[in-house]
Amino acid sequence: MLFKIAKKLIYFNSDHATTRSFIDYRKFYVSGSLLRRIFTSGHHQETEHPGRWYLLERTEYIVTPAPEHHEQVVYGRNAVIELLQSKPESVEKIYLQFNTAHPKLKEIVITARRLKIPCGKARMEKLTLIAGTAKNQGVCALLSSVTFYSLEEVLAAPRNSAPLLVILQGLEDPHNVGAIIRTAEAVAADAVIMIDGKGAPVNAAVHKSSAGALSHMRVCKVKSVVKTLDLLHERGFHVVAADMEAEQNHTDFDWTRPTVLVMGAEGSGLGSETRKRCDRIVRIPMAGCVESLNVSVAAGVMLYEAMRQRLG
Repeated sequence: MLFKIAKKLIYFNSDHATTRSFIDYRKFYVSGSLLRRIFTSGHHQETEHPGRWYLLERTEYIVTPAPEHHEQVVYGRNAVIELLQSKPESVEKIYLQFNTAHPKLKEIVITARRLKIPCGKARMEKLTLIAGTAKNQGVCALLSSVTFYSLEEVLAAPRNSAPLLVILQGLEDPHNVGAIIRTAEAVAADAVIMIDGKGAPVNAAVHKSSAGALSHMRVCKVKSVVKTLDLLHERGFHVVAADMEAEQNHTDFDWTRPTVLVMGAEGSGLGSETRKRCDRIVRIPMAGCVESLNVSVAAGVMLYEAMRQRLG
């Protein structure tokens, strides 16, 4: 909510704050200066410059109530660069000042684009609001609120008597990732497993595409898909993946057992080592002119076949 105030005298002292027209505000910004004052009768807080008169020089100022400081924010050029190098999947969005001529800000922009992390430009006032301090060096990174589970946590508390897991091997499109998470939650899968450092980060686009399912579906991050599949084989899981050249239809596979569905990346598909560890490669029958389906659609077709068999 924005308030416009005309040219006024504002007086602050240790006991009270007055303006020529009384307004009840919380923390707010005036022309970039944070005035830490709650304008209520009989109540006050310290200001940055108590006991002085201020003449608002311009005819009109925009006064914007400042939001509460966001705890999951990393700010500062070096800190954001380190975050992008060590935990890029935790970054939801990056806000930068309009002038990004500084070499480190350029590096942040280039790295974020490579990692497909959304970036936005903001005035210094907004960056100060986000970071909670003016010493943000022109950049703030918002962290994802997603809680990642370990594979052991999922296996220790399965959702189904015969668990159903989905592994995404480096999917790059966040809309595909979100759509698969949405379908996985719809069929009550136990977890979606992603490869740490590969594929799309779990960001705002994934949240939106999942239509809220990300708040319910358990998401795991693992270092190696090969080691994960070896572990799941030891735990009695059957690993299945799709390929249009396969001989068996997906409806002929027994989905009622503990199952891992592996979805390869858009374009490149399954890795060779991953394919070797699949117990079965299946295909989805195609009757029309197209040869294949989008990866999220293909995942949906197979996950709903798994639910059909389990309910039947």
